[in-house]
Amino acid sequence: MKKKDLQTIYIERLNAMLPTVDFAKLDQSCNSKDDGYAKEILKQMHDSCVEVYGTDYFNNHNYEFIEFPAVIRGRNTGHIGLGIVTLDLESSGEHWGTFFLTPKGVIDQGGEKLKPSESKYLSTVYIPYDYWYTVSVERDHHVDFDNVPEKVAALLNHCHPDQPEMEHDCQQHNGETEPNSNQQNGPVMSV
Repeated sequence: MKKKDLQTIYIERLNAMLPTVDFAKLDQSCNSKDDGYAKEILKQMHDSCVEVYGTDYFNNHNYEFIEFPAVIRGRNTGHIGLGIVTLDLESSGEHWGTFFLTPKGVIDQGGEKLKPSESKYLSTVYIPYDYWYTVSVERDHHVDFDNVPEKVAALLNHCHPDQPEMEHDCQQHNGETEPNSNQQNGPVMSV
């Protein structure tokens, strides 16, 4: 299978999963002590990525542009959310875009259809922001994994089965698999 096909498959899987997400609940979960729902959604995105690509380790020789699940934190506000970041692995992980999972639905920061209200929301809540993705990327010097905030680390650690908290958290939270009838958007990402 071609590399581009894998990217398309991953985006299709995200587009199938995202309409089942309760975005308001996700935002609240990311920013409260009860972060089980956020961990669950991040792990679903991570597991799908690993399943499609067959690995959670990426180097700059295998792919050019690729999307990864990530935890995002506004530098000025401390607000935490989940998203999907697009990286150029041929340029050591250069960041090319972000899809934010917000209470307003998915917002493509660089999208052509970005509404003024969405732009204002991102500017108020997130920008500038830091992000940390759930996979390993060789030689990406753009992300500081040595100084990850505790709350962000807890979310990221949930994506890896070798973490001791994993079994306990999975038993506590039962995932929603039915589409959310109040969802504002269907498929939201394109290749």
